[in-house]
Amino acid sequence: MLKNMRKVIIYCPIIVFLSISFITVVEYANAQSPINNSVDISGIYISDKQALYNIIQINNTVWIFGTTAPDNTSGTIKNIFSGMLEDNFSRITGKWIDSPLSNNMKSGIVNFELFIDKSKNNITLNQILQATGSDNVYPINMLTKYDPAVHGPLTIYVSMENVFINIPRSPVSDLLYVGVSGQKNDETPLAATKYLGTRGYGSNITTDLRIGPFSINNENDTLKVYILGLDKEDGTASYTLISLRDTLIQLMEPSYNVTNLVQGTNIISSISPALIPRGCNGVVFIDMFELSSESLRNITAFNGENSQVNTYSGTVSPPGCGPPSQYVVKLSIMTHQ
Repeated sequence: MLKNMRKVIIYCPIIVFLSISFITVVEYANAQSPINNSVDISGIYISDKQALYNIIQINNTVWIFGTTAPDNTSGTIKNIFSGMLEDNFSRITGKWIDSPLSNNMKSGIVNFELFIDKSKNNITLNQILQATGSDNVYPINMLTKYDPAVHGPLTIYVSMENVFINIPRSPVSDLLYVGVSGQKNDETPLAATKYLGTRGYGSNITTDLRIGPFSINNENDTLKVYILGLDKEDGTASYTLISLRDTLIQLMEPSYNVTNLVQGTNIISSISPALIPRGCNGVVFIDMFELSSESLRNITAFNGENSQVNTYSGTVSPPGCGPPSQYVVKLSIMTHQ
């Protein structure tokens, strides 16, 4: 009890001092900073580490208060930043300090690039990294203005949007099956497959193949995604789709990590030999993506969606088949259905 009373006696003057200092600085900022009505970035923000930050703008002065965790309800301050809007309101420069109640207090200089869309609702602060040997580094890289529809919690869907066949694997056309699978952490994987039928040179296919939702609510969450395309004749569609789905789920085991088409083909042949019989049959694209909670929040921060288009060159086909195939696949990561 006596020990706790001593802590209160020590901490109370510090808190009073901080409160008085903050009021003094705010009054000084009000008196010294030119008034700017074109931008106001005040509000609640979420970091790339999924911690909540509170930004207060007073004229051209900016205060940033970091809390301890995304679900923080106690209002505990973890770090404090004070700086100024500069360069036509595209940059914030200033200094930060850990909470004075921290046992290992750090501090330093940190600058941000400021991005504001035309609606002034979507606001992002990106830390401008500086070369330094010090471990006194500001704990986050990015802040985005909090939007409950986007940030709480992060719900992810994965979609194979489109497949373009520049060159088929078979001489004229491929009998095409595609699939996508996803796994959050060590949870049960989700997988979806689709039969696209006979498709040849220049086929531009809207696949609309989607899996989810995946609830990403912890900074240590990861999402692993596989996509797979297969040219397979001489097989029933229903059996092939089931085998393709089972293979995609098996690929989620940590020991499987495809990095190219040859490796992917060998792995699939080992775990599901019947999926790739002889002849012109074969894998036309395969890829694996592993995304952290931080990267998922970053790539979907502005409009809730991120798309990437990749080109996959195939392996040499057996004699009598076509040239090495070339497929272009569009994959989307989104926070809405």
